[in-house]
Amino acid sequence: MQEKTSRRWMVGLLVLALAGGSWWWWRGRGAENSGVAGFQTQALERGEIVQTVTANGALGAVQTVLVGSEVSGKIVELFADYNSAVTNGQVLAKLDASTYERQMEQSEAELESARASLKLAEANYRRAKELRELELVSQADYDQAEASLAQSRASLRMREASLNKVKVDLEKTTIFSPMDGVVISRAVDVGQTVAASLNAPTLFTLAQDLRQMRIEAQISEADVGGVAEGQRVTFTVDAYPALTFTGTVSQVRYEPVTMQNVVNYIAIVDVENPELMLRPGMTANAAVETARRENVLRLPNAALRFRPPDGAEMKVEREAPPPADAPEPPDFADRPGPELGPGTPAGAPGKKTKKNSGDSLRRVYVLGDGGRLAARQVATGITDGSWTEVAGPGLREGDRIVTGILSAPEHRAPAAGNSSPFMPGPPRGRMR
Repeated sequence: MQEKTSRRWMVGLLVLALAGGSWWWWRGRGAENSGVAGFQTQALERGEIVQTVTANGALGAVQTVLVGSEVSGKIVELFADYNSAVTNGQVLAKLDASTYERQMEQSEAELESARASLKLAEANYRRAKELRELELVSQADYDQAEASLAQSRASLRMREASLNKVKVDLEKTTIFSPMDGVVISRAVDVGQTVAASLNAPTLFTLAQDLRQMRIEAQISEADVGGVAEGQRVTFTVDAYPALTFTGTVSQVRYEPVTMQNVVNYIAIVDVENPELMLRPGMTANAAVETARRENVLRLPNAALRFRPPDGAEMKVEREAPPPADAPEPPDFADRPGPELGPGTPAGAPGKKTKKNSGDSLRRVYVLGDGGRLAARQVATGITDGSWTEVAGPGLREGDRIVTGILSAPEHRAPAAGNSSPFMPGPPRGRMR
């Protein structure tokens, strides 16, 4: 009898264990298949939105001059080196001038010979003229004397020009700085021979005052419509990754620059460099500020993309149409800066008229009491890629705007100690 009672107790305990395990399994499966358990929301807030256009470019001096040599010769002296500050008219280098000095001596001698020939021709012409008046010489002799005089005068002018040329070449053996600036490159050394027979070889590269620099930023053709003179620019360089520098757009060039079938346009950005931290050739990663809004209602861009899923067991309250006397949504086209146009995303540059102002109307969902959703139609302004400016008659600061859905597994997140005591645990490794 006692044995039968014990057996009944064991069977009962087994039934209870099986029932508890089944219930626990059913509860987990039901939670997984229950669909939506909650919403991700973001409070509608006021703040600042800055719309930017990204661009890359190289830093350079405002003015760069290549100093070359117009004459050939050997470098005998250098008076400037890398990073040397120079002034306008300062001597940078000297070439061997001995060849040009000998040429000048020769030209001076030829000039004296031409002057003597001219004196003889003038005397012969005066005698021929006097004799011709007395009819003591023929007309041919008189014409010959007159022609010799003209040739002597022309020869004198030619010798004078030749001498002047040699003098100029001699002066060019001394290389002067054409402006105030800094030597950023030196291409010659003492003893090196430069040949200027075909072109002028570059000896130095001078940059104007490096406290004033500029960036030649490449703007994509899709973004160039929003870039204009006077806009603020922020940029970074790899040499100082923790620092942000500023500049101003001074010019947007019309000439296209095509590379690998991509069309860009050059925007010139003026940069102040008082501490000389920036150097020519540095790559600048720039952001051009095309529009700025302060103290405006803004919401995450995810809210504009959210749509209630099909088949979800929720009720969405549709917003009733506004009364006839209700004010229209604001027309962001009346504000400065690029706005929406037909078929363009929020904040894209383009002209918007009253006719197409409704193209910026979007729908968002507000989470109310009891987990009910209410649709709101809003007008969108500029965007910075994360936040978008919005306005609408049914929006209030602090509204819980739905940005996404929390699935059941994400929402319930069971604790580690909430597992069933009747289910087998994970396999354990062997002790070694």
